[in-house]
Parts: sequence; structure tokens; C-alpha cells
Amino acid sequence: MNQLKIQDLQTQLNHLIDKGDDFSKIYELSVKLDMLIVQYYNEKLKHKKTKCHLT
Repeated sequence: MNQLKIQDLQTQLNHLIDKGDDFSKIYELSVKLDMLIVQYYNEKLKHKKTKCHLT
């Protein structure tokens, strides 16, 4: 699910950049994207640690 959100935000961000939109909009979306990416990798790491402890 988060992967789809990340891809969607990346597309939106690229679109804003390509059309030269307002910097504050680009920055705001970039921060949201960064936070979502961090959340995604934290979940991946947490899941990986759980798997390691089970074996």
C-alpha cells in the first residue's frame, strides 16, 4: 500500500517540478514523500527483524 502512495506522490512531485509550480508546494509534497519513504523503510526493517527472530 505504501509503495503505491510513494509512487503516486513521486508522480505528483515530478509533475509540479516539470510545470514549474510554486516552490512551497513542491517543498511540502517533497517533505510528505520523504516521510512516507522513511515510514516504508522502517516498516520493512521492523518486518525483517521480526523474521530474523522467528528463525
